[in-house]
Order: sequence, then C-alpha cells, then structure tokens
Amino acid sequence: MDYYYDDYYDEYSEQSDLEAARLLHRELSIEETITNCVSPSLRFAAQYMINFVAINLLFSIVVLYLRKIFPNSERSLHLLSCLFGAALLYRVIDHGFYHFLQLAISLYVVQWTLHRWLSGSGRYIKTPFIVIAYGIGNLLVSELLEPSPETWNRIRGTQMILLMKALSLAFDTEEHQNLRNQLNVLSYTGYILCPANVVLGPWISFNDYLSIWKPSFAIGHSTGFAGLLIHVSRILISALAAVGCLLTSNCVIDYMLAPIASWKWVRAYGRALSFRTSHYFIAYLSQCSMIAAAVDWSPVSSPLAVEFPRSLVQVVTAWNIPMHVWLKRYIFRSTKRPFGTAAAIALTYIISSLLHGLHYRLWLTLLTIGSWTFVEHEVRKKLATIYSACVLVGKCPSSCIVHQHRSKSVFCIVVNTLFFVLNIFNLIYLGCIFETTEGPPEEADHDKSMFGRWTELNYASHWMLVFAYLFYFII
Repeated sequence: MDYYYDDYYDEYSEQSDLEAARLLHRELSIEETITNCVSPSLRFAAQYMINFVAINLLFSIVVLYLRKIFPNSERSLHLLSCLFGAALLYRVIDHGFYHFLQLAISLYVVQWTLHRWLSGSGRYIKTPFIVIAYGIGNLLVSELLEPSPETWNRIRGTQMILLMKALSLAFDTEEHQNLRNQLNVLSYTGYILCPANVVLGPWISFNDYLSIWKPSFAIGHSTGFAGLLIHVSRILISALAAVGCLLTSNCVIDYMLAPIASWKWVRAYGRALSFRTSHYFIAYLSQCSMIAAAVDWSPVSSPLAVEFPRSLVQVVTAWNIPMHVWLKRYIFRSTKRPFGTAAAIALTYIISSLLHGLHYRLWLTLLTIGSWTFVEHEVRKKLATIYSACVLVGKCPSSCIVHQHRSKSVFCIVVNTLFFVLNIFNLIYLGCIFETTEGPPEEADHDKSMFGRWTELNYASHWMLVFAYLFYFII
C-alpha cells in the first residue's frame, strides 16, 4: 500500500536531476501551480477516491439493513463482501485481475491441502511457514512473468494485502480449531474481497472482518441521524487529509522548494518528503475506506511520529501500523523462540521486503533501516547505562526512577536532539531514492538509477552508519 497511481508527472520521470532542478528553479506563479498541478491532482483524487467511498458506504448501509433481517447469518456478510469487493476491484484495477485471482485460489488450495493431509503430524516445519514460502514464491514468479511492469505496479499493493490476509489465516487456523471450522470457500472469499481493504489495505484479521456483522460496529456508534452525521464527518476528515497529502506531494513541495532547488540536499529533501506524503495519501484513503465500510479501525499511519522521530524504531512502527502489527504477531513472535531475537529481526525484515516483490530499492532501504535501528538502539542503550540518562530509543516516563538524568536535563535534551537530527537526516537520505510515481521496472536494467541519488549524496548515511558502529565499540 506504499504506492499510488498518478500519471501526471510521467513526462518528467526520465529527466536528470539537474534538468529537474532547472525546471523547479523556474519561478512558478500561484496561478500556474493551480492550473498545471492542483487542478489535475484534484481531478485525479476525485475520480480515484469516489470509488472507495461510494462502494464502501453502500456496503455498510446494505450490511446494516440485512443484519436486522438476518442477525445470525454471517453468510450474508460474505456474499455482500464478495459482491462489493469484486465491484471495487473491477472499478479500480483495470488490468492484472487474473494475478489476484490465481494467487487467491492457489493460496486457499494450498492451505486446504495442508490442513487436510498434514495437520497435527508433528512435523518440524509448520503449515504457516509452508504457506509463506509458497505465497512469496508465487508473488515473485508472477512479477517476473508479467510482461507489463506498469500493470504489476498497479496491483503490487493489492497482491501484498491479499498475501498478508492469507498468511494470517494460515497462522490463526493453525492455532485455533474453532476458526478453522468457520473457514470455507465463501468465508475465505468474503474476507479476501472485503471492499474496506481489498485494494489499498490496511490488513485486518479474520476475526476483525467477522466483527462487521456485529451490531456494535454499526454506522457510527450512535443511532439515528446523529450517528450518520458522525460517520459522514469521519469519512470527510480522512478524505480531506488524503487530498491534502496528495496536493503536498504533487504541488506544494515543488512550489516551496523551487527557489533553492539547485542544492542537491534540497532536491533530496523534496523527493523524500514527496514520497512520504504520497504514502500518507494512501494511508488516509485506506482509513477513509475502512470508516465508510463501518469497519472497526485504528490509524493506518502516524505522520507526526514519522516526521518528528525520536528514533528510527518509531519511524518503522508508525509508517504502516497494521503491517507492523502483522509482522510482529506472525513473523517476529513465531520465529523468536526457535531462532532467537537477532534471527527473528532479520527474518522479519526479509519477509517485509519480499512481500513488496522485486523492489530492489526497497530491499536496500529496509536493510539500511534495519542496520540503523540496531546500531541506534545499542548506542543509546549504552549511553543510558553509562550516564544514567533518559536517552533510550523509547521515551522514559516523566517520573523515571531508573535514570539519574531525566529527559528534561540538559544532557538528555542535547543527546536526544542530536539523535532527532540524525533521524531527520536519515529520512531524507533513505527516502530520496524513491519516486511518488515510480515502480521498479527499470531497476534491474539500470544500477545507476538505483544508486545514483545515494552516489550524489556520497553515501553519507552509510558512512555515518559505519562511524556509529565504531563509536558503539569505542564507548
């Protein structure tokens, strides 16, 4: 769900950074910006978002009325979910639907076969890990065989959400026999095609999906007109936040940075911030879909926590909260006991990378983030121990009794500020290699395009990572 589809800037995608800088350096008036950027972006947002809001709102209304008629029939929920989810996929994804279909069907067949023939056999490799291996293998092979990179980029996020749902089912049904008994072709299809998150996410568990049929999750948490008004206002707030992030990504950043865009670090900052705000657009839009469908929801992303990070661990957690929960629950905890903490962390980052497909830039970015989070955690832990100070990765309570120097002391303020600046620097460096409209079709052909922007910045973050690791040993 880290991608959105906007062809407006495709004409600039093949220009060099210096050419792009010269374009940005040209003073644009407010009128030009509105005409050439804001208006097309608003048209795109309206055309794209109306499908999610309208279909999910209609879905929630129909569920509300059918639940009154058939209060104990979850079959109605599954049928409605299949119907509205398929309609949303048809409206939004114009190509590549066969990839979604074959992955969904084959994953169900694999799980059904494993549960029927191998369940409870005492084997060393558990069913969920077999499903993980098959699902990721299927995903990567499908991407390699797809002749059109553009088509795959349009369904990349959808395929990832589908795989996350199927894998969570594999783990949950392995542990809970009652849940396995509820799972059949209809309930599986309804869960996979749930219109609230079939295209953009976020991931929700099978039990959360079933909760849609419970009266406590009606439209709004109040009845009558007041409940409907609250429900619509929540949809509008999320939709406006999504549009604001889209306009910031497409228009505001370029307009604001145009006078100083000749400096390479300013260009890097602009690209990184544009990438992050495009992610927030998707996060708020997916949140809007969840609210419209009357699904119990929590924030998908926390932009303030990402933009003002105490640590990179906070960035990783707040970037995509449901995916962080999924990785922690099903990958980290499942591998920590047999393989240890270090191996579990490594496997978590590997699985997270592979879920995004053959996205080499993302692989390198996640590898760098994983290295930085480990080094930052260890350095701050060591500093906190040596100086008895509240400088850990996580914030200490205001009445901390463990450390002598609390968070408001001069020493703690200085150290935490230095790490804050370091993390802002890493956000710029790590995000600048992404484009808001990009996918990885050229990455395999042009190593220069993959490393060019880090080369332009002299691999500064990677050199600082080496120095930070040496500093950890010195102190």
